[in-house]
Amino acid sequence: MEHYHYSDLLKAHKIFRKIEGRWSFYDAYMQNRKPNIWFKSSQVPLSEGLLLFGFVQSWDPNFKGELSKFMKTYEDIFEMIKELEGLTIVNVQFTSHIKNTIAVIFDRIATCTRGRRYESTDTSKILHCIHPELFVMWDDKIRKAIVGEGRDGRCYAFDFLPEMQRRAHLFLQTYIQEKGGNLESASTAISSMADNYTLAKLLDEYNYVKHTRKIDLK
Repeated sequence: MEHYHYSDLLKAHKIFRKIEGRWSFYDAYMQNRKPNIWFKSSQVPLSEGLLLFGFVQSWDPNFKGELSKFMKTYEDIFEMIKELEGLTIVNVQFTSHIKNTIAVIFDRIATCTRGRRYESTDTSKILHCIHPELFVMWDDKIRKAIVGEGRDGRCYAFDFLPEMQRRAHLFLQTYIQEKGGNLESASTAISSMADNYTLAKLLDEYNYVKHTRKIDLK
């Protein structure tokens, strides 16, 4: 039976920053993006698109996303994205409507590429950058360890994200048991101990350390 304790999120965060040199690209993106810019208008400034794609490219040199296609697609799916504003991996209610909405958004972004390439891993990065409180990144090894072989929007929305929320709540409950508070206050407290990274980002780092790099946190 897998053990969950909030201290493991903090351990994974420290390990992640030691073993993964590309974390600085993420920090640079988050520090330079305009807060909530992606929820203000479907007409996102090109500079923001360039900043976002620059981050993804710096993380994955093989990224084949097409910025012009992405910007046009974002206009088309903006109303769906807007529905998710204010939701976090802690408080989101995974109704059928929300899961279907996320699945559609995921698949539309994943196909904004040159040729017919489907960008599953990098789409999770794009979504996280657009909405860092809700979307958790994944890669091939994380996917296979947690949900199996699926890699499309339906797998991400119906299987992966709900499982990430389940585990997030387990981590948070250990903090509440020791320190008091509720899910939201526990999430804020843990974030403050980890360079103010969102819980969704800390979950990604935990998964990366555990499943991608296979490092024992115990």
